[in-house]
Amino acid sequence: MRYIETLVLTLIVVLASSSAFPALPDLPFSSHPAQRRSLRASTAPKVEGINENSAERGLWKHIKVRWWLESEAPDAYVKKMLKLNGLDNAALKAHKNYKYYAYFARKSEDYLLNKWLRTDITTFDAWKNLKLDRITHRNQLNQVENTENFRVYSRYVKQFNANVASTLDAGYTPRAVMVARGSTDAEMTARTLIMAKAGIDDKVAKVLLGMTVPGHPTIPLRGNDLMKHVDYKFFTLFLEKKAKVTPGK
Repeated sequence: MRYIETLVLTLIVVLASSSAFPALPDLPFSSHPAQRRSLRASTAPKVEGINENSAERGLWKHIKVRWWLESEAPDAYVKKMLKLNGLDNAALKAHKNYKYYAYFARKSEDYLLNKWLRTDITTFDAWKNLKLDRITHRNQLNQVENTENFRVYSRYVKQFNANVASTLDAGYTPRAVMVARGSTDAEMTARTLIMAKAGIDDKVAKVLLGMTVPGHPTIPLRGNDLMKHVDYKFFTLFLEKKAKVTPGK
């Protein structure tokens, strides 16, 4: 056991050092959020030759999962390392290693969204990264709104909104771009509906929709200036849908 403890401590120190591994290149996202970067299997760390009892094997698997998360190992590689590749859904969930894969899948999504927030990714960039830009108009939303990718998009929009709201409450100006150039009717409508369902404050909604005084990104437009804004229709949609939301739901 002393050997495994020493190995664990060494590995933790290695993981804590940002210089331990070279930065991985940014590659295009796949069409499914659970599929991580398309890396060759050889890029993910591999550790072999460990003699483990049952408890140590469980601990070692947890450490390897954390390592895979930090190194952004691809989904297919993780499945292979956990001997889950090629299994159907029922067999996958019945496998003794499924709990480690489920943890990896859940946390890798957390890592992804946190990275997007830290780098001020716009909601439209998230929309495109998740391959939702195959639709462009609001009447096409029913084609994607029940997909896994849309669920991830919705989760990011909520986190993005909360981040902007807390920044405004603290008296600061949000760094992120509120409305990205080229944002489509479909994406703007989707994020507006998410905002309305969450019951966001009207002033915050205006900031999120880019309806602020030119040169003053924290001061919402009012009156005629608001109504003349090019995206005013989304604010009216927000008010309409928000009015129908039952408080607390």
